[in-house]
Amino acid sequence: MRQANFGYILRKKSYYHPDSVAIVEQTTRDEHTYGKLERRSNSIARALADRGIGQGDRVCGLFRNSIEFFELFFATCKLGAVIAPFNYRLSPDELDYLTGDVEPDLYVFESVFEETVKHLSLDGVQTVRIGSPSEERVDADPWDGFYEFDSAELSIADGFDDPAVLLYTSGSTGRPKGVPLSHKNLFFSSVSYVVDAQLSADDVTVTSSPIFHVGGLNIFTLPLLHVGGTVVLQQEFDPEEAWEILEAYDVTKTFAIPTMLNAMVDVEGWREHDLSALELVVGGGEPVPSELKRQFDSIDVQCVAAYGLTETTDGSLMLRPEHAMEKPPKCNGQTFTHVDAKVVDESGAECGPGESGELLHRGPTVADGYLGLPEKTAEVWDDDGWFHTGDIAEVDEDGFYHIHGRLDDMIISGGENIYPSEVEEALYSHPDVTGAVVFGVPDSEWGEVVTAVVATTDGKEISEEALRSFLESRLARFKHPKRVEFVEDLPTSGTGKIERQAVVERHT
Repeated sequence: MRQANFGYILRKKSYYHPDSVAIVEQTTRDEHTYGKLERRSNSIARALADRGIGQGDRVCGLFRNSIEFFELFFATCKLGAVIAPFNYRLSPDELDYLTGDVEPDLYVFESVFEETVKHLSLDGVQTVRIGSPSEERVDADPWDGFYEFDSAELSIADGFDDPAVLLYTSGSTGRPKGVPLSHKNLFFSSVSYVVDAQLSADDVTVTSSPIFHVGGLNIFTLPLLHVGGTVVLQQEFDPEEAWEILEAYDVTKTFAIPTMLNAMVDVEGWREHDLSALELVVGGGEPVPSELKRQFDSIDVQCVAAYGLTETTDGSLMLRPEHAMEKPPKCNGQTFTHVDAKVVDESGAECGPGESGELLHRGPTVADGYLGLPEKTAEVWDDDGWFHTGDIAEVDEDGFYHIHGRLDDMIISGGENIYPSEVEEALYSHPDVTGAVVFGVPDSEWGEVVTAVVATTDGKEISEEALRSFLESRLARFKHPKRVEFVEDLPTSGTGKIERQAVVERHT
């Protein structure tokens, strides 16, 4: 089904709206129309083909949020090749592991990462540099030469179920796992966002989350390019600049993880920006705290939660705007149009309303498995096509899904099940708490006791007694942390999420 290929979709947009702005680069203010993006991606596709890149070949590398990445993405789609953007915040050793896992046919990188690339094992791999070489010069071809190739139309590869993008999980429970996402996965995830978030060609988004993360690539970014909207690329996230972009470009809908959104509302004077065009903010990757929703609600902007994983091309659940304020933070809404979901107990039987179990997903947005890991794939994809997320959830009587956290993270203390996310949400409601990680520590009397590591505003001191007093009306006492450690800040990953496992290991 060639028509589901994003290379084909771009070509259609270039026919209908050649002069409409597809992508804006915030750093340069350069505007790239659908016509220009089509022509450049054709040139790049020919340049890749000239280097022997074709259907099934792998192109990987290091990119910030840049126009070059999207030109390359559409080019690889047209050829039927696979693009794998890596998390450039990883160490050289970690990136070397990913490179070996992918076995790329071509490696493309921005010159700012030249020092890192110098330490990678790329013997025999063609390399291409975007930008001027640095002092730590790597032997690589210049990217600008790609634009010299013919920009006329070329045939677009077929292969609905073939991989288009290879993204890696965060690796919070071990080595990152490669997830090949097919043209089918991207297409149906995009259509789901178009339908369920009611996107149109009039919409503008800012992509602040990194494109090596499924949320940065696929929440609003590809869906808006699908319908002819405009995407503003923030090269790297900066909270003050994010507000400036929202105002300057009349952004209508945007996505960010709650850590980023919290950083934005901590910017002094943020309410002074003209945000009259902004309609919807989607938070994902972590629970969206009630206070954060209230902050946006106070300026008549809906802030809603979405849920998804790399393995589900991100889009699985979303809380519609009309339910944003009436549902608790752990509510991630209902399924997207093209997604099936259910909650099952340990025996595999489907849970009833209000009963907790493991959340499963199935549908055309769900990947087929992990790259080169057949045993791990068999563990989490069953014979009926259900993907086992490893997350604890329940469904209420109205069909809304409530996420409680990871199965492995649940605390059992004195025979009671305690969900860290519930305790963390209560801690986040304290005005001086900026971050919290809650976990269980083995205890001879209780089995496990609740422990919290808490970051506060500007390192402000809060006594454990004062914090427990604050929680008194918000949590049952058996859920209160028995031990609290205060820190200046919490480590975050390349996607901005708190590195939970690192915190647990450091404080146990």
